[in-house]
Amino acid sequence: MRTRITAFLLLVCASAQATSPEYYSSRNWVEQRCATNTTPQAERIFVGRIWEPQYAGILRFGRGMTLREVIDQTPFKGKTVQVLVLRPGRRISHDYITVGPSDKPKIQLEPLDMIWLYDPGPIVET
Repeated sequence: MRTRITAFLLLVCASAQATSPEYYSSRNWVEQRCATNTTPQAERIFVGRIWEPQYAGILRFGRGMTLREVIDQTPFKGKTVQVLVLRPGRRISHDYITVGPSDKPKIQLEPLDMIWLYDPGPIVET
């Protein structure tokens, strides 16, 4: 019996796959939580975090806006976070990167970018 249970659990675990976040479902998650946001559609940047403390925000894009400026408009101002930038029409725009309080990453933000915020530390993609 123990062998059958172990085999079943291995089968279940092998069939479950973690996937990287996808742009449109990520954006939809933020938009649902920010339904009253009045930022014009074409000038939006979406920011989200699904772990505690959860956060969803729609910010106004500005030319030359930096990733650090976006982070500092969230509850994670001045903190080190790991980010993933997603763009429409592309699977993943950038790898996970760590952004500290004084860092100035070279990523050029674009309108409609979706930015996921994570705790600093290793993120293992499967």
